[in-house]
Amino acid sequence: MVSLKEVVASNAQIPSALPKRLVAVFAGATSGIGEATLKTLVKYSTEPRIYLFARNPALAARVIAKCRQINPSGDYIFVKVDLSLVRETDIACEYVKSREKLVNLLFLSAGEIKFDRARKLPYPDRIMAVPSALPRR
Repeated sequence: MVSLKEVVASNAQIPSALPKRLVAVFAGATSGIGEATLKTLVKYSTEPRIYLFARNPALAARVIAKCRQINPSGDYIFVKVDLSLVRETDIACEYVKSREKLVNLLFLSAGEIKFDRARKLPYPDRIMAVPSALPRR
């Protein structure tokens, strides 16, 4: 396992290792590991542009407010989406594609796996549709 000291040292390299004004999409970051990762990235990044894909506007607003406190030079965009629905995921990704030439980071930590036989794609497959729908080089 990586030590905490190594993690802190790695995080400290973010300003020099990642580009200024990096674009990141967080699919599921209104609590837990996703939220903690988002806040850490925001803390070390220079003028990041963050797209937060989430279902709950109130939770997203709380996280975005905290991000603005941590790094006021960032741009934080809430995209309301239920990632368990393919159509909504496609619309959210199209929104990002219409605004960005590329996405530097994609963090997927959305919710729990639901077993729903009525849907065509299992939940994990729908989540994996997100990376293929976003802009890239």
